Formats: sequence, structure tokens, C-alpha cells
Amino acid sequence: MKFEELQMIRESCRVYSEKRVSREDLTHLVDVARFSPSGCNSQPWKFIIIDEEDARQKVIDSFQDENINGCPWGDKVPAFIVICEEKAKLMPGVAEHYGSQHFAQMDIGMASMALCYEATAMGLGTCMIGSMNQERIKKSLGIPNDVVVRLIITVGYPKAKTEPRKKIRKDFDEVVSYNRY
Repeated sequence: MKFEELQMIRESCRVYSEKRVSREDLTHLVDVARFSPSGCNSQPWKFIIIDEEDARQKVIDSFQDENINGCPWGDKVPAFIVICEEKAKLMPGVAEHYGSQHFAQMDIGMASMALCYEATAMGLGTCMIGSMNQERIKKSLGIPNDVVVRLIITVGYPKAKTEPRKKIRKDFDEVVSYNRY
């Protein structure tokens, strides 16, 4: 499948079948993601594969953050991949000029998209969730206090095969210019 086709069919999935995703497939997704580019090859990420019931429940509980529930359908998700931002190790001059974590969120974004596109190619659905209770998820999964959980990606088989919905995007001319703003 060409990348452009993946781009057009990949969408956030919020309704999953009860079919489990194998640990082998989840591991494969993370293996693909870890080869994503990163500033100074710092690879500022740690992936936690969540496929056991006790750990799943801990992730589900972490979505409730005061009056926000980042994933109200979480109890129907077969597996999660938690992506943590680790301390980036940049070249000294780069870190001094831009700060040690300047590129980390972009790097995690690229790794996350690689993971989601590979999942789509495998017939899996994903959804990136960025809202969760940091304190609760860190405590329940043993994540050090100085590490930030950036994303939780839901992973499973879509409940029903449907045509991808039409993507609504700004017009090309609204987002592109040539040689100047």
C-alpha cells in the first residue's frame, strides 16, 4: 500500500471488536515506531505495551482527570501503548541553544504516526489520546516522576469495516505559500 493511500484511510478508531491484539503484533508496532527519526538521534521515548487486564484497567482509570475523560470508551479497547517522554540526549551545542527537550514532542509525534500508519496497514485501528491524569498513570504503571506521559494510543480491530469518512481539511491555499509567508 502506498503511503498516500494509508494517509487517506487512517482515521481515529473509537469502536473496537472484542478480538484481542496479539502481543507479537503490539511489539511489532513499537518496533516500527522506534526507528522513527529524532533530533540528534536522541530517541526520547519509552513505549509501554498494555495488554493485560490489570494494566488495562489502570490506564482506563487514568483517563479520568477532574471533569475531563480523555477516553470514555476505554473499557472497550483491547490494548494500549503508552508513550513516555524520556530525557533527550542532544549534542551539547544543540541542547545549550534550544534546550534539551526542544525536539522531544515532535520526535514522539513522528514515532506515534509511524506506529498508527503501520497499524492501519495491518488492519488495526488506533486513536491517540493526549489527556490523562499524569499523577495517577505514573503511580499505577511505575513511571518515574520526572518522566512525562505524552500519549496513550488505543489499539484494536475496528468493530465494523466501513468506508473511511471524508477528511475535512483546510483548502490547500490556506495552508501553503511559496517562498514567503
